Amino acid sequence: MHMSTLFINITLLTALLLSGCATHEDKTKHLSEQDINKALKETSESDIQEYRNALSLLANGKLDKAESALVSFSEDHPELAGPWANLALINIKNNKLEKAEKLLEAALQRNPKMPQAFNLMGFIEKNRGNIIKARVLYTKAIEMKGNYAIAHYNLALLYDIYIQDIPKAIIHYQKYMRLTKNKDKNTAEWLNQLRVSLKKG
Repeated sequence: MHMSTLFINITLLTALLLSGCATHEDKTKHLSEQDINKALKETSESDIQEYRNALSLLANGKLDKAESALVSFSEDHPELAGPWANLALINIKNNKLEKAEKLLEAALQRNPKMPQAFNLMGFIEKNRGNIIKARVLYTKAIEMKGNYAIAHYNLALLYDIYIQDIPKAIIHYQKYMRLTKNKDKNTAEWLNQLRVSLKKG
């Protein structure tokens, strides 16, 4: 293992909301942006700003305030999947996995093809020790969105640490690195070590 489990958990939780090619440090593009774009015609500018403020609170670790704001927003816009998934993330951070799972189910009822929801479900199953279920969910997230960098990273970790299938781990680490434009130096170094160990083995 190239980093402690605690570090992995913290890193992933700060990144799980990110979409596309976001890096661990980038907290600006949340999964809700997709929902916002789809709902622009039906949603007022003040509502959009309200949602973005809630996400800002979440990104800055103000979980109670973020949760309150997201609950209020979801009551006004129950058809949107993003608020439910973001509420699930808050509950994951608070180690309330069962509640988070129900919120993700609600998100998937509204958007059955939301890759971020499958990614979060995978994270929950991994924390429960259900590694095979986690692999299926991470894979599904990638099927929904092939360039989903964090899902590739999560799947790489699963193959690396839990399943011990290093060739597959390398494939997904490489995809993650390519999608994030090789900005993650720690993972780049670990990937090189894996490649060397694989050649020696």
